[in-house]
Amino acid sequence: MTRSYKLTESPVPVRRTESLYADIIADFVAQEAESVQVTIEGIKPATLRAGLRRALKGKEGEGVKPAQIGEMTYVVRVLAG
Repeated sequence: MTRSYKLTESPVPVRRTESLYADIIADFVAQEAESVQVTIEGIKPATLRAGLRRALKGKEGEGVKPAQIGEMTYVVRVLAG
C-alpha cells in the first residue's frame, strides 16, 4: 500500500516573538514610567515573563526586570545600588 502526500511550495514564516520582547523592553526604557503592565493577546503570563527575561539576558546595564504577580506581568525599573 502506498501513502499519498502533497508538496506545496511555501515560504517559511518569520518568527517575530524574540524581537517583540526586545521591542517591549526598548519601549519601556525610553519611557519615564517606573513600571508598566504588559499583556500580549494569546500569550500566557509566564511565557511573557520568560520571553522578557530572555530579551534582557546580557543587558544588565538596562536597569530593568520583568515581574509577575498572579496573572499579571510587569516590567519594572531596578534602582542601582
